[in-house]
Amino acid sequence: MFRIVISRITDDGLRVTPERRGTAMSVDEAVRAVEEHLPAVDTSAFGSGAVQSSVNRVNDFRRDVSTADGGRYRVVIAPMM
Repeated sequence: MFRIVISRITDDGLRVTPERRGTAMSVDEAVRAVEEHLPAVDTSAFGSGAVQSSVNRVNDFRRDVSTADGGRYRVVIAPMM
């Protein structure tokens, strides 16, 4: 199982506020959950292989993304232990 946290980053970049938390049974399901919550974000870097590789190397996947309207988010996908 994986935990998913999507957080909003403030304009000054000093604060990260959790906006959505969830769980997924697989990496693919976690990626789909991110795509559903942030449909306007380019999720090409969120391929299952890239996420799994990062989880295997550093125990989580973290990526800061931006929406077309200027919103900034941090996405974290990590295994539940």
